[in-house]
Amino acid sequence: MKPMNLKLSEIATRLQRPDFDRVLVACHRSPDGDACGSAHALAMALRKMGKLARVFCPDPFGAEFSYITEQERELSFFEPEHFITVDVAAPDMLCGADFTDRIHVVLDHHRINTVQGVDKYVDPTSASCGQIVLELIEAMGVTPDRPMALALYTAMATDTGCFRYSNTDKRVHLAVASLCDYVEAGDFYRINKALFETKSPLQLKLEGFALSRLSYAAGGRVAYLAVSLEEQRELGASYEDLDCLIGVIRQPEGVVLALCAKEREAGIYKVSVRSEEGIDASAFCAAFGGGGHMAAAGCTLYGEKDEVLSRLLARAEECLP
Repeated sequence: MKPMNLKLSEIATRLQRPDFDRVLVACHRSPDGDACGSAHALAMALRKMGKLARVFCPDPFGAEFSYITEQERELSFFEPEHFITVDVAAPDMLCGADFTDRIHVVLDHHRINTVQGVDKYVDPTSASCGQIVLELIEAMGVTPDRPMALALYTAMATDTGCFRYSNTDKRVHLAVASLCDYVEAGDFYRINKALFETKSPLQLKLEGFALSRLSYAAGGRVAYLAVSLEEQRELGASYEDLDCLIGVIRQPEGVVLALCAKEREAGIYKVSVRSEEGIDASAFCAAFGGGGHMAAAGCTLYGEKDEVLSRLLARAEECLP
């Protein structure tokens, strides 16, 4: 495997080769906007170069991303020969896909990446994987079109919380500015309204549930919530519907560490962690075999609800300054 700091220009050269065709671009389970936007934008760019390319994800993409995913529905099936992972930090995020030992290119921005590939580029200073994909597309000599620009904007906007999170910097603003030449008036507004301002009745119900069940520790500096499978059934919500809860949990004044544990299968809790400056969410989750970014990370814990919360709160006490 080549060094992690392989230049994007070298990866672009590999992707430009005539024999690098029939490409599967894979993103992680429970896909967010960065995973969806980055993977689809790269697949679009490869198709613009005349290659066969499609996107793989272990889980379905949300309906809110249909303006990105609609092109894929019209593609004919082909047997892939080359595999690229985008925004995938670890092999288990591909849920046992049969190509994890045949990955040719790894593109990511997580601080720790354990995916093995022939060529690998990881830049944890990038606010989103969308930035990396945009740079790669440009290095490939492909001019973005409107669908690519919308996908890449979605990637950058979602991973920065609509440019409000601490990872927002000059680079991501300049990257978004460069996309303005390829979109129509109102495009970014419509994406922002749909993704950040519009809430379904179910989402409002879930947010109300979170506020009514939210608990605090460490003098109000830690906010936490766990949602069992039984509670999900009572709410009429799926596991995927719970993604909105971590945003509610981190909002109360004085909270520097937010923890949301969601039971995905019996006795298996997926935990979302958000932190403020001075607390490393990635390091918090690493103790449980997880990871992510400085201010946003995740991990998996096994056990009953109270046991999971007890372990999380014990870890919180260790991490609080």
